Amino acid sequence: MAVATVFESTDSSLLTNVLNEAIFTAQEKSIAGGLFTVYDMTGTPGLTAQIPVYPSISATAVTDGSTDVSGSDTSALTNVTITAANIAARLDVTDLLSASTARNMASDVGVILGNAIAEKIDVDAFSLFTEANIANDVGDNGTLITPDLILKAVYTLRNQNAPTDADGDYLAVLHPGQAFNVAKTLTQSGFASGGATAISDVGNALLSSSAYVGRIYNVKLFQSTSIAADSVSTDAQGCVFSPLAFGHVLKRNITIETQRDASKLLTEFVISTARGNAVLKSNYAVRVKGSKSLA
Repeated sequence: MAVATVFESTDSSLLTNVLNEAIFTAQEKSIAGGLFTVYDMTGTPGLTAQIPVYPSISATAVTDGSTDVSGSDTSALTNVTITAANIAARLDVTDLLSASTARNMASDVGVILGNAIAEKIDVDAFSLFTEANIANDVGDNGTLITPDLILKAVYTLRNQNAPTDADGDYLAVLHPGQAFNVAKTLTQSGFASGGATAISDVGNALLSSSAYVGRIYNVKLFQSTSIAADSVSTDAQGCVFSPLAFGHVLKRNITIETQRDASKLLTEFVISTARGNAVLKSNYAVRVKGSKSLA
């Protein structure tokens, strides 16, 4: 039976190293928190956040000194509730492995745990890219994703007056198989050498991660294997969206605890965090559906 123990100084140092490595890895690998609008609930009572979604109002011409400005109230204000839930992973490290490995065990354990929690964060977030949540779409089952489809998604969002990020860009997350054909098409068309439609490293500072593909048509394009399959397993559902389309709630930061299981001669490393996701404005997003095969 596993029994929690009091850490010696060396154990505390090891745990700190594991935690630092896990947090670094999770921040590098997980991209959802950098793309969705984040609501930090750490230290706030409750598991749910009610996010106000304000309606649009219109301005009118008025006659100076004689016409009242038509009033607009918040009666059309809606709220989106995001509920945070625990996500966690566990890695059991045997005493024999710990004593015999020639590698930096703290680093290895931290990377493994960080990867696991990062993947779960993104899987949960990108599971919102479905037909039930987002009506507007480009592409179709079995079709390859092209730059033209990304451009169509951009103008679909422009038609909705969907706001961009601080750089004036929309965001896109595609499956690597979908992103491959976009990059391939641009390269074969000669766009890789420069020009307004070229893939560039502008915006690379947003996330120093291999998830970033490039920037085209004022869209920062990312790739992730956390994108879910469509109804056809060889297809995927990516998305081009405004940062205000989706909300991400952070209730509890990443923590790591250990528990000693002496009868099995091992130590359990448990990583956990509490988060939640929801669609805020579905018309601020466009699904990108199509083949994820590397054709």
